[in-house]
Amino acid sequence: MGDLTFKQVNGQTIVSGKVTVVSNPRTESQMRTRTKFTNVVAMYRGIRPLLNYGFESKAIGLSDYNMFVRLNMQQTPVYLTKQAVSGGACVAAPYQITQGSLPAIVVSGTGQNITTDIALGSDGITSNTTVAQFSRSVVSNNVDYNYGDQISFFLVKQKVNAETGIPYCQFFSSKVVLDADNEDKLWDVTIRNGFSAQDGCLGHSGNDGDCVFAWVHSRKSNGKTLVSSQLLINANSILSQYQGDLAFNLAKSSYGEGRSAFLTPNGEATGNTASGGGNSGDNGGGNGGGGNDSL
Repeated sequence: MGDLTFKQVNGQTIVSGKVTVVSNPRTESQMRTRTKFTNVVAMYRGIRPLLNYGFESKAIGLSDYNMFVRLNMQQTPVYLTKQAVSGGACVAAPYQITQGSLPAIVVSGTGQNITTDIALGSDGITSNTTVAQFSRSVVSNNVDYNYGDQISFFLVKQKVNAETGIPYCQFFSSKVVLDADNEDKLWDVTIRNGFSAQDGCLGHSGNDGDCVFAWVHSRKSNGKTLVSSQLLINANSILSQYQGDLAFNLAKSSYGEGRSAFLTPNGEATGNTASGGGNSGDNGGGNGGGGNDSL
Protein backbone atom coordinates (compact mmCIF):
# COMPACT_ATOMS: atom_id res chain seq x y z
CA MET A 1 0.00 0.00 0.00
CA GLY A 2 1.80 3.08 -1.24
CA ASP A 3 5.37 2.75 0.02
CA LEU A 4 4.40 0.24 2.72
CA THR A 5 4.67 -3.54 2.55
CA PHE A 6 2.97 -6.06 4.83
CA LYS A 7 3.94 -9.59 5.80
CA GLN A 8 2.85 -12.18 8.37
CA VAL A 9 5.51 -13.55 10.75
CA ASN A 10 4.46 -15.96 13.51
CA GLY A 11 0.91 -14.66 13.39
CA GLN A 12 1.95 -11.02 13.58
CA THR A 13 1.65 -8.43 10.84
CA ILE A 14 4.92 -6.65 10.07
CA VAL A 15 4.69 -3.30 8.26
CA SER A 16 7.81 -2.06 6.45
CA GLY A 17 8.58 1.08 4.50
CA LYS A 18 9.98 0.54 1.01
CA VAL A 19 13.16 2.36 0.03
CA THR A 20 12.12 4.97 -2.49
CA VAL A 21 15.39 6.90 -2.77
CA VAL A 22 18.60 4.98 -3.48
CA SER A 23 21.78 6.79 -2.46
CA ASN A 24 24.87 6.73 -4.65
CA PRO A 25 27.74 7.29 -2.22
CA ARG A 26 30.92 8.76 -3.64
CA THR A 27 33.35 9.02 -0.76
CA GLU A 28 37.03 8.71 -1.64
CA SER A 29 37.36 5.13 -0.40
CA GLN A 30 34.11 4.04 -2.04
CA MET A 31 35.19 5.53 -5.36
CA ARG A 32 38.56 3.78 -5.21
CA THR A 33 36.76 0.49 -4.68
CA ARG A 34 34.23 1.14 -7.44
CA THR A 35 36.72 2.26 -10.09
CA LYS A 36 39.13 -0.67 -9.57
CA PHE A 37 36.44 -3.34 -9.12
CA THR A 38 35.28 -3.12 -12.73
CA ASN A 39 38.59 -4.23 -14.27
CA VAL A 40 38.88 -7.19 -11.89
CA VAL A 41 35.44 -8.34 -13.01
CA ALA A 42 36.27 -7.77 -16.71
CA MET A 43 39.41 -9.91 -16.41
CA TYR A 44 37.51 -12.66 -14.60
CA ARG A 45 34.79 -12.65 -17.25
CA GLY A 46 37.37 -13.36 -19.95
CA ILE A 47 39.42 -15.95 -18.09
CA ARG A 48 36.53 -17.61 -16.24
CA PRO A 49 36.21 -20.76 -18.44
CA LEU A 50 39.85 -21.61 -17.66
CA LEU A 51 39.72 -21.29 -13.88
CA ASN A 52 37.51 -24.18 -12.80
CA TYR A 53 39.11 -25.64 -9.67
CA GLY A 54 41.73 -22.89 -9.75
CA PHE A 55 41.24 -22.14 -6.05
CA GLU A 56 41.74 -25.22 -3.92
CA SER A 57 40.52 -24.06 -0.53
CA LYS A 58 37.31 -22.10 -0.72
CA ALA A 59 35.09 -21.49 2.24
CA ILE A 60 31.61 -22.98 1.98
CA GLY A 61 29.48 -20.73 -0.19
CA LEU A 62 32.37 -19.05 -1.99
CA SER A 63 32.78 -19.46 -5.75
CA ASP A 64 35.82 -19.09 -8.02
CA TYR A 65 34.46 -15.63 -8.82
CA ASN A 66 34.40 -14.69 -5.13
CA MET A 67 37.98 -15.90 -4.70
CA PHE A 68 39.26 -14.12 -7.82
CA VAL A 69 37.72 -10.82 -6.78
CA ARG A 70 38.80 -11.12 -3.14
CA LEU A 71 42.44 -11.83 -4.01
CA ASN A 72 42.78 -9.30 -6.80
CA MET A 73 41.11 -6.36 -5.13
CA GLN A 74 44.26 -6.42 -2.98
CA GLN A 75 46.60 -6.23 -6.00
CA THR A 76 47.85 -3.01 -7.59
CA PRO A 77 44.61 -1.30 -8.67
CA VAL A 78 43.62 -0.61 -12.26
CA TYR A 79 41.16 2.28 -12.63
CA LEU A 80 38.61 2.49 -15.45
CA THR A 81 36.30 5.38 -16.27
CA LYS A 82 32.56 4.88 -16.46
CA GLN A 83 32.67 5.48 -20.22
CA ALA A 84 35.40 2.85 -20.69
CA VAL A 85 33.45 0.31 -18.66
CA SER A 86 30.33 0.98 -20.74
CA GLY A 87 32.42 0.29 -23.84
CA GLY A 88 33.57 -3.11 -22.54
CA ALA A 89 37.04 -2.05 -21.39
CA CYS A 90 39.51 -4.53 -19.96
CA VAL A 91 43.16 -3.92 -19.10
CA ALA A 92 45.47 -6.94 -18.87
CA ALA A 93 46.87 -6.82 -15.33
CA PRO A 94 49.08 -9.14 -13.23
CA TYR A 95 46.22 -10.63 -11.24
CA GLN A 96 46.34 -13.88 -9.27
CA ILE A 97 44.63 -16.68 -11.19
CA THR A 98 45.18 -19.72 -8.96
CA GLN A 99 45.72 -20.54 -5.29
CA GLY A 100 46.70 -24.00 -4.14
CA SER A 101 49.06 -26.37 -2.35
CA LEU A 102 51.53 -27.30 -5.09
CA PRO A 103 54.84 -25.40 -5.10
CA ALA A 104 54.55 -22.21 -7.13
CA ILE A 105 56.34 -22.00 -10.46
CA VAL A 106 59.09 -19.46 -9.84
CA VAL A 107 59.96 -17.11 -12.70
CA SER A 108 62.85 -14.78 -13.41
CA GLY A 109 63.47 -12.10 -16.01
CA THR A 110 61.57 -9.04 -17.18
CA GLY A 111 59.07 -8.25 -19.90
CA GLN A 112 58.59 -11.25 -22.15
CA ASN A 113 62.07 -12.67 -21.52
CA ILE A 114 60.89 -14.93 -18.72
CA THR A 115 62.37 -18.19 -17.52
CA THR A 116 60.65 -20.60 -15.13
CA ASP A 117 62.30 -22.93 -12.62
CA ILE A 118 61.07 -25.98 -14.59
CA ALA A 119 64.37 -27.53 -15.68
CA LEU A 120 64.56 -29.33 -19.04
CA GLY A 121 68.09 -30.64 -18.88
CA SER A 122 70.07 -30.63 -22.11
CA ASP A 123 67.22 -31.73 -24.38
CA GLY A 124 65.73 -28.30 -25.07
CA ILE A 125 62.63 -27.84 -27.24
CA THR A 126 62.47 -27.77 -31.04
CA SER A 127 59.73 -28.09 -33.64
CA ASN A 128 60.30 -31.88 -33.55
CA THR A 129 60.01 -32.25 -29.77
CA THR A 130 57.16 -34.57 -28.84
CA VAL A 131 54.98 -34.43 -25.76
CA ALA A 132 56.67 -37.65 -24.62
CA GLN A 133 60.15 -36.15 -24.89
CA PHE A 134 59.08 -32.98 -23.11
CA SER A 135 57.38 -35.02 -20.38
CA ARG A 136 60.46 -37.15 -19.75
CA SER A 137 62.61 -34.00 -19.57
CA VAL A 138 60.33 -32.38 -16.99
CA VAL A 139 59.81 -35.46 -14.78
CA SER A 140 63.47 -36.50 -14.79
CA ASN A 141 64.76 -33.00 -13.95
CA ASN A 142 62.14 -31.79 -11.43
CA VAL A 143 61.25 -33.69 -8.26
CA ASP A 144 57.90 -31.85 -7.91
CA TYR A 145 56.52 -33.18 -11.23
CA ASN A 146 55.03 -36.59 -12.00
CA TYR A 147 53.58 -38.26 -15.05
CA GLY A 148 49.91 -37.36 -15.22
CA ASP A 149 50.55 -33.81 -14.00
CA GLN A 150 49.54 -30.91 -16.22
CA ILE A 151 51.37 -27.73 -17.17
CA SER A 152 49.07 -24.98 -18.42
CA PHE A 153 49.98 -21.70 -20.07
CA PHE A 154 47.69 -18.67 -19.88
CA LEU A 155 48.10 -15.69 -22.21
CA VAL A 156 46.07 -12.47 -22.16
CA LYS A 157 46.85 -10.13 -25.05
CA GLN A 158 46.16 -6.42 -24.69
CA LYS A 159 44.42 -4.70 -27.57
CA VAL A 160 43.05 -1.18 -28.06
CA ASN A 161 40.06 -0.31 -30.23
CA ALA A 162 41.45 1.91 -32.98
CA GLU A 163 38.25 3.99 -33.22
CA THR A 164 37.24 4.40 -29.58
CA GLY A 165 40.61 4.06 -27.87
CA ILE A 166 39.05 1.66 -25.38
CA PRO A 167 41.36 -1.18 -24.25
CA TYR A 168 40.17 -4.77 -24.49
CA CYS A 169 41.71 -8.22 -24.03
CA GLN A 170 42.02 -11.48 -25.92
CA PHE A 171 42.37 -14.66 -23.87
CA PHE A 172 44.35 -17.76 -24.87
CA SER A 173 45.49 -20.93 -23.15
CA SER A 174 47.08 -24.29 -23.82
CA LYS A 175 48.00 -27.27 -21.71
CA VAL A 176 50.03 -30.45 -21.82
CA VAL A 177 49.63 -33.54 -19.63
CA LEU A 178 52.98 -35.16 -18.87
CA ASP A 179 52.78 -38.46 -20.73
CA ALA A 180 55.80 -40.57 -21.67
CA ASP A 181 53.86 -42.28 -24.49
CA ASN A 182 52.33 -39.27 -26.27
CA GLU A 183 54.07 -38.82 -29.63
CA ASP A 184 52.18 -35.66 -30.64
CA LYS A 185 54.44 -32.73 -31.47
CA LEU A 186 54.55 -30.39 -28.46
CA TRP A 187 54.08 -27.22 -30.50
CA ASP A 188 51.07 -28.73 -32.28
CA VAL A 189 49.13 -28.81 -29.00
CA THR A 190 50.53 -25.81 -27.13
CA ILE A 191 51.19 -22.10 -27.59
CA ARG A 192 54.74 -22.10 -28.93
CA ASN A 193 55.93 -18.92 -27.21
CA GLY A 194 54.90 -20.31 -23.83
CA PHE A 195 56.57 -23.68 -24.29
CA SER A 196 60.09 -22.74 -25.28
CA ALA A 197 63.48 -23.57 -23.80
CA GLN A 198 65.32 -20.70 -22.14
CA ASP A 199 68.70 -21.38 -20.51
CA GLY A 200 67.83 -25.03 -19.99
CA CYS A 201 64.42 -24.29 -18.48
CA LEU A 202 60.86 -23.83 -19.67
CA GLY A 203 60.24 -20.21 -20.56
CA HIS A 204 58.67 -17.66 -22.88
CA SER A 205 60.20 -16.61 -26.17
CA GLY A 206 59.01 -14.49 -29.06
CA ASN A 207 56.82 -11.41 -29.01
CA ASP A 208 53.17 -11.59 -28.04
CA GLY A 209 52.81 -7.82 -27.97
CA ASP A 210 51.43 -6.16 -24.86
CA CYS A 211 50.25 -9.00 -22.66
CA VAL A 212 50.26 -10.81 -19.34
CA PHE A 213 50.90 -14.53 -19.01
CA ALA A 214 51.55 -17.36 -16.55
CA TRP A 215 52.20 -21.07 -16.18
CA VAL A 216 50.24 -23.25 -13.74
CA HIS A 217 51.14 -26.71 -12.44
CA SER A 218 48.14 -28.92 -11.61
CA ARG A 219 47.60 -32.50 -10.44
CA LYS A 220 44.63 -34.75 -9.76
CA SER A 221 44.93 -36.41 -6.36
CA ASN A 222 42.24 -38.47 -4.62
CA GLY A 223 39.57 -36.93 -6.80
CA LYS A 224 40.70 -33.37 -6.04
CA THR A 225 42.49 -30.91 -8.31
CA LEU A 226 45.68 -29.49 -6.79
CA VAL A 227 47.22 -26.36 -8.29
CA SER A 228 50.20 -24.06 -7.82
CA SER A 229 49.53 -20.48 -6.73
CA GLN A 230 50.31 -18.16 -9.64
CA LEU A 231 50.05 -14.53 -10.65
CA LEU A 232 50.02 -13.34 -14.23
CA ILE A 233 53.36 -11.84 -15.31
CA ASN A 234 53.19 -8.27 -16.52
CA ALA A 235 54.44 -7.46 -20.03
CA ASN A 236 51.80 -4.82 -20.76
CA SER A 237 53.20 -1.39 -21.61
CA ILE A 238 49.84 0.41 -21.39
CA LEU A 239 49.03 -0.85 -17.89
CA SER A 240 50.65 2.16 -16.21
CA GLN A 241 48.19 4.49 -17.99
CA TYR A 242 45.41 3.04 -15.82
CA GLN A 243 47.23 3.12 -12.49
CA GLY A 244 48.12 5.80 -9.98
CA ASP A 245 46.43 8.97 -8.78
CA LEU A 246 45.96 10.50 -12.23
CA ALA A 247 44.10 7.45 -13.52
CA PHE A 248 42.02 7.31 -10.33
CA ASN A 249 41.05 10.99 -10.56
CA LEU A 250 39.97 10.56 -14.19
CA ALA A 251 37.91 7.52 -13.28
CA LYS A 252 36.42 9.19 -10.23
CA SER A 253 35.37 12.31 -12.15
CA SER A 254 33.61 10.16 -14.76
CA TYR A 255 31.22 8.97 -12.02
CA GLY A 256 30.83 12.42 -10.50
CA GLU A 257 33.20 13.98 -8.01
CA GLY A 258 33.68 12.19 -4.74
CA ARG A 259 32.21 13.73 -1.64
CA SER A 260 34.59 14.96 1.00
CA ALA A 261 33.61 15.58 4.61
CA PHE A 262 33.58 19.33 5.44
CA LEU A 263 34.82 18.78 9.00
CA THR A 264 37.68 16.44 8.05
CA PRO A 265 41.00 18.32 7.73
CA ASN A 266 42.55 18.10 4.28
CA GLY A 267 46.24 17.29 4.70
CA GLU A 268 48.46 17.59 7.74
CA ALA A 269 49.59 20.89 9.23
CA THR A 270 53.15 21.30 10.44
CA GLY A 271 54.57 23.45 13.23
CA ASN A 272 54.69 23.63 16.99
CA THR A 273 51.64 22.90 19.09
CA ALA A 274 51.01 25.64 21.65
CA SER A 275 50.98 24.48 25.26
CA GLY A 276 48.43 25.66 27.78
CA GLY A 277 45.03 27.12 27.24
CA GLY A 278 46.01 30.74 26.61
CA ASN A 279 44.42 33.88 28.00
CA SER A 280 40.78 34.61 27.68
CA GLY A 281 41.61 37.61 25.62
CA ASP A 282 43.72 35.73 23.03
CA ASN A 283 42.44 35.62 19.48
CA GLY A 284 43.09 31.87 19.18
CA GLY A 285 41.54 29.50 16.73
CA GLY A 286 40.00 31.76 14.15
CA ASN A 287 42.29 32.12 11.19
CA GLY A 288 44.46 29.02 10.85
CA GLY A 289 44.41 26.52 8.06
CA GLY A 290 41.66 26.51 5.60
CA GLY A 291 39.57 28.68 3.33
CA ASN A 292 36.00 29.77 3.54
CA ASP A 293 33.13 27.56 2.52
CA SER A 294 29.73 29.07 1.87
CA LEU A 295 26.65 26.99 2.63
